[in-house]
Amino acid sequence: MKLWLTGFSMKYPRLVLLLVLAVTVVFGWQFPKVKFDNDPENMLDAHEAVRVFHHQVKEKFSLYDFVIVGVSNEQDADGIFNVGTLDRIDRLTKQLLSLHRTADGAVAVRNPDGSDRILDLTPKSGWQRGLNVAFQHDPNRLFTADGKSALIGRELISPSVVDNLKQAEFGSLKLEYLMEHPPTTRAEALQIRDDAMGNPLYKGTLVAEDGKAICLYLPIRDKTFSYNVANLVRALTADWPESDQVHITGLPVAEDTFGVEMLVQMATSAPLAMLAIFLLLWIFFRRVRIIIAPLMVAMVSVIWAMGLLIGLGYDVHIMSSMIAIFLMPIAVADSVHMLSEFYDTYHLYGDKRETMRQVVGHLFMPMLYTSLTTIAGFASLATTPIPPVQIFGLHVAFGVAVAWLLTMTLVPAYSMVFISEKSLQKLQLQRDAGKPSGLNRLLEGFGRFSYTRWKLILGVTMVVMVISVVGISRIQVNDNPVKWFTADHEIRKADAVLNRHFGGTYTAYLTLEPGAETAPTAADLQQALIEAAPRRLPEQWRNEIKAFTAALNDLPAGPDAAAFVEEARGLAKSYDQRLLGDWRALADNIVYLDPAGLNLKTLARRLSALPAGQAALGRQLLDRLQGTGAVGDALIDAALAIIDQRQDRGFVALVDQQYAALTAPLFKRPAMLRWVERLQQALAQDPVVGKSSSAVDALKKASYELQYRADRSAAENQKRFAVPDTVSAVAQVFTQLEGMKKKDTLFHLVTRDYQEANLWVQLKSGDNKYMEQVVRDVDAFVVANPPPFPVKHAWAGLTYLNVVWQDKMVRGMLWSLGSSFVVVLLMMVVLFRSPLFGILAMLPLTVTIAFIYGLIGLVGKDYDMPVAVLSAMTLGLSVDFAIHFLERARQLQRKLGSWQAAAIEMFKEPAVAISRNALTISIGFTPLLVAPLVPYRTVGFFLATIMAVSWLATLFLLPALLTLFRRKAFGETDEQSLEEKG
Repeated sequence: MKLWLTGFSMKYPRLVLLLVLAVTVVFGWQFPKVKFDNDPENMLDAHEAVRVFHHQVKEKFSLYDFVIVGVSNEQDADGIFNVGTLDRIDRLTKQLLSLHRTADGAVAVRNPDGSDRILDLTPKSGWQRGLNVAFQHDPNRLFTADGKSALIGRELISPSVVDNLKQAEFGSLKLEYLMEHPPTTRAEALQIRDDAMGNPLYKGTLVAEDGKAICLYLPIRDKTFSYNVANLVRALTADWPESDQVHITGLPVAEDTFGVEMLVQMATSAPLAMLAIFLLLWIFFRRVRIIIAPLMVAMVSVIWAMGLLIGLGYDVHIMSSMIAIFLMPIAVADSVHMLSEFYDTYHLYGDKRETMRQVVGHLFMPMLYTSLTTIAGFASLATTPIPPVQIFGLHVAFGVAVAWLLTMTLVPAYSMVFISEKSLQKLQLQRDAGKPSGLNRLLEGFGRFSYTRWKLILGVTMVVMVISVVGISRIQVNDNPVKWFTADHEIRKADAVLNRHFGGTYTAYLTLEPGAETAPTAADLQQALIEAAPRRLPEQWRNEIKAFTAALNDLPAGPDAAAFVEEARGLAKSYDQRLLGDWRALADNIVYLDPAGLNLKTLARRLSALPAGQAALGRQLLDRLQGTGAVGDALIDAALAIIDQRQDRGFVALVDQQYAALTAPLFKRPAMLRWVERLQQALAQDPVVGKSSSAVDALKKASYELQYRADRSAAENQKRFAVPDTVSAVAQVFTQLEGMKKKDTLFHLVTRDYQEANLWVQLKSGDNKYMEQVVRDVDAFVVANPPPFPVKHAWAGLTYLNVVWQDKMVRGMLWSLGSSFVVVLLMMVVLFRSPLFGILAMLPLTVTIAFIYGLIGLVGKDYDMPVAVLSAMTLGLSVDFAIHFLERARQLQRKLGSWQAAAIEMFKEPAVAISRNALTISIGFTPLLVAPLVPYRTVGFFLATIMAVSWLATLFLLPALLTLFRRKAFGETDEQSLEEKG
């Protein structure tokens, strides 16, 4: 039965070749339908809760992904704030805002004189242009399907288009941008610097604290525009002087750039892998006709796997782009093993048909099970919660199955048609005439050592395992998409420069929304009034305050807060009439003063004529008015404003304010806003966080500007840089902010109903471990500092999303590794019909996994995405060599009658075949070692290490273990030679 496929293929070779060609054409026909997906966000299912929430937050607060463009100037004494640099930044801003299509569809921006500047971002390299066509990448794609610019102009953040929070006059703000016009003098440039540095929203975000850099944030309609937008900026700044360095970074552009370069890598690595395998096989067999068969198996397997993926409608994602480079070396493994045995045993039969029958006869089961274990390893990825990883695993598993089928059919059919008996006989003559190869001599030495020094081998293995366990204990799960690029990549360089100057280029959003809040009760208001009265009312009223709070305790505090308010107001009025009556009378008298000729002197004269109580208050009023310089109506208004402030500190005002504080929107309540302020202060102390921004920052800055007075000391003015004390004062400041030139800016930080808030948290590193640390720190702060009102907090943003999907993938990979390990163990027990041989087959795999992960921990390499993917490779490949070794060892032991004799033979043709397989797979991945993308290098290095360790474990550990367990494994009873040699 096991020879049926091979027998059919040798009987009807041309039919088999035609069938393979026909199916290959069908799968190849799917390739023009290919679509690419470079978005790592799609590592999460579209319905994943955290992803859904992320998009809800973006919509709620009008947030967009953005490309970060940093401009630094280290040469000018004033840094970035010089006339020339600011003029160029203003021009770049206006060019980006003017991005449009011409009548003939060309990309254009407007020059300062109003003329169009036509741009063509098509690369000059013919190779790059060819790749763009192959991968359907349009370098001039800067517009949506309906013709809108990729940039969302109204949301662009640049000095030319952000509000300058400055006082127009006492109580009002200017309506102007930070840089209304490019400066023409040094003084104007430095004024822009001072205005920016004085705004907490801009300092460390828009402008560097050292004054050496400015960041522009370019919001894009879709992340897939980021690569082209980055190229657009490079084109527009290509003629800038060397003193103005332009740095482009941000997670969207990093991820999109990785996606584009990944496709380029896919187009180069797979052919290079094929070339490397070809050269190695040529060294082994020295005949092109012989080595074409394994290469055909590899190519056809890749075409079928990728064709199936595309035909089923899946996009080629970051993971699935690696199918070709993963599958190609694996696909040739069985055919190389078959041809190696075929070549080494042809002299025994002198007939290619009979030789093929014999080779397949004793390799069928090992090749079947090695393929099944590899399939199990990759198919286990379907248990991970990451859709692209599932697709990758299943399609590689399909490709491995195809490779096995083609090895059983295509290779024999090809051999019958294209390899003549004459060429094989000539090869055999060369083989017989030649000396044993260096590989043969090396392996024979391995055989003698592993049999005679089995105790030493087992001892060394135990030491390696102990060290590996120590290394495994040190592994840390961590990843950072920007670190997928090499250290000298322009994105890595830009990232380093901008994170040195600014609060951080990695963004996470901490959202706050009301918890299970119930309507305030009378008891809540009663308690709030009792606590606030001593703090908010003048200290000289201490006796009245005690009486008032005692009276409050006597009021019925039922569930109806509104009824309690009316009773409390009635009580408060009686106190205000007694304590504030003179102030009200004074206000009435001032209102009716004739403004003509009114100044401080005439006002003092008129106030002195009032009753004694009012006259005394009038003197206090005059002290407050000193230095204002107000006369006439302005003096009356200033006096009334002071009196209003005084009356606002009365008992009725206290009741109204406390009721408002309990019923106002959550983020208009001073207590809640001060809690947010404390949260930001805690974040500022976190070494991972560069900066955080919130509506509180805007509120404090605006409050300061509205109340600023030149006649006050700096310290006195600085006291106004704070959250206002009352809900009404907070509301007034927010109303001013809502009316600014860029009206919607505030609503990126708070919802329009002021019920939810968003903190923009900037991190200086995108490492998952740092984002996770910030999450833990915020959780700890909330527990240690409960908010004054029930609040729920949650995270969004690309930096946080990366943490979630990478954590899911890593944990999913570990689960799939564990589950597939058990499955493969059961398969080994079934294959060998022996629990002992099943366990022995798993030991090289166990040693390899332990060694690889121990090495990762010891060298400090993060357990990241490529390392996680390697778990499937380790499982599938490490056990393959053990299966071949153990199966042939049993066959030879039965044939020769003793393990000692079998051990000598095992290190001839069988060990050579295993070694050729290991070399072929390793060499197939060597092109990855020179890849420009770090994950590919990681895969290349660790796969070579996996092959080396698996190969060594198979050739040293298994013979040592078989020597130790020879009685149980083979039923041998004579151990005399063992004792002599051990």
